[in-house]
Amino acid sequence: MAPQSIDPGRLRVRFALEEWASAPDGRGGFTDMWTHVAHVWGMVASSRATDPLRAGAGEQVTERTIVLRADPRVRPAMGLVAGSDRFVIQTVHDEDMGGRHLRCIATSEVPQ
Repeated sequence: MAPQSIDPGRLRVRFALEEWASAPDGRGGFTDMWTHVAHVWGMVASSRATDPLRAGAGEQVTERTIVLRADPRVRPAMGLVAGSDRFVIQTVHDEDMGGRHLRCIATSEVPQ
């Protein structure tokens, strides 16, 4: 499948790029939390929902294709936040090898 040309004017959503990090909790342990890395511009290109069975409980998983302006800091397992929507990046690739845009597959999980 040939890569599609992306109009840069369609990258109108400002996402906060976050990474999962551990910080000392002051009692000898660590606290895990999302920490801000940068802001990136992008768009949600498509989505689909699945109902995987995890540990005997069903939950809806929404998988989205998100196109971002290229940024070398974007990698799998990072988070993208836009408003109240939070996504976890599963895969990242430069579809046309031009270094302008990244196509990410990300999930948004909503417990049922």
